[in-house]
Amino acid sequence: MKALLIVAVLLLLSACSTSPMLPPPDRVEQAWVYELEDWALDARISITQPLADRSDSARLNWEQQQDDYKIHLSAGPFNQTVAIMTGRPGRAEIQVAGEDDRYTARSPEALMQAILGWSLPIRHAVWWIRGVPDPSLPHALVSEQSNYRFTQADWDIDILRFQEIGANHRLPSRMRMVHNEITVNLVIGRWELTP
Repeated sequence: MKALLIVAVLLLLSACSTSPMLPPPDRVEQAWVYELEDWALDARISITQPLADRSDSARLNWEQQQDDYKIHLSAGPFNQTVAIMTGRPGRAEIQVAGEDDRYTARSPEALMQAILGWSLPIRHAVWWIRGVPDPSLPHALVSEQSNYRFTQADWDIDILRFQEIGANHRLPSRMRMVHNEITVNLVIGRWELTP
């Protein structure tokens, strides 16, 4: 009897801890996502580059206000700041923890590659992270079943799980972005939307 009670409690706890699989947003919801200009998210990010025998992980805080962004990366047991990148189209700046210098460039991708050793196409990822393709580029839809998958700018974007945001809206909670030898996994714990 005691063993049966323990199994029942464990099943109940595991049912409470898993979020339901939500279907991808429909076209009406995607229109809402495209209009979303001010938002923030907290996530865990991992970047794997097998050919370079390199794997990195960090906490990611991304704040977006129209075209301006601030990306804060932290890592380690106490979530120490690793780097803070700010920018807008045509200008990006990064400050690495422990350094007084600020590095600037016209492209966040070039700056990330030079300073961090890896790069994510920020100008496209600002859309992808919301679960939609960049409207300025062609894309190919690969799947709309249990996950939402598309290719764009030589990247494979796979939205593995969505979460409810407010009434009748969904944004990604888990996604994978793959390009050549780089894989970026993102687990988004919190979205904050500004009306």
